[in-house]
Amino acid sequence: MNKGKLLGFKNDKTPYDSDEIYAAQTEMKLESGIVDATNVVASLSTDPNSPVEVKSVSQEIGSIKSGENSLAPAKFDIKIDKKAKAGEYNLYLNLSYDYQKNVQIMNPDVTAQTYDANRWYGMMNQNLTLKIKVNDQADFEIVNTTGSLSPGGENMIDITIKNTGEEEAKNVKAIINPADPLSTTDSAAFLSTIAPGSTAVAKIKIKADSEAVPKEYGIDTVLKYETPEGDIKYTAILQAPVEVKEAGFFEKLFGWI
Repeated sequence: MNKGKLLGFKNDKTPYDSDEIYAAQTEMKLESGIVDATNVVASLSTDPNSPVEVKSVSQEIGSIKSGENSLAPAKFDIKIDKKAKAGEYNLYLNLSYDYQKNVQIMNPDVTAQTYDANRWYGMMNQNLTLKIKVNDQADFEIVNTTGSLSPGGENMIDITIKNTGEEEAKNVKAIINPADPLSTTDSAAFLSTIAPGSTAVAKIKIKADSEAVPKEYGIDTVLKYETPEGDIKYTAILQAPVEVKEAGFFEKLFGWI
């Protein structure tokens, strides 16, 4: 909204005849447009290293008369880093616009109600600080994986998951989706409640194909959980590393034990 106000005028000289009075009245009327903003352009920015990223370019708003709102709101796309900590972050709105700086009336004719006018324009910049709030939320990392496999073998793999967020996660369920050459008959593990800063271990039985190449593989893991408000959420895919090692002598001789 344009909250510009006209507080008054200052006389340069006193008009003496009817044409000069008409010119003064007309100039006063036209100069009231000084508080109107034209060619308004809005841009949004953030602090360096802020977890909030502005994805939109500058927005052309058009003209805004004093006491009025823009015809349409300025819309900006922003992205908040998934690791953003809860709290308030600054957004800086820069507005640049033109305004009528001065008006000069020439050749006034009160009888014909005509005049010529010269207008001078200036440019202004205005900066506003906005706040965006990131609410508390649970966040997760896989901090450790124990257990290894050999080609053709099966073993219990322990996946340690930590809640690195600021909010408790209830009824946590780890959904496991290993890709070839790994497989499992355990598609999920129930972890109950994980408080902020706490860990839980998902125990999953994983099998490696007999043709599996010895190296480290990633097990896709998604966590389903309930917020304190009762909303159900899913995390992005987390990778749990598991190593397939070269089979030992007895395993090669007798098969997997």
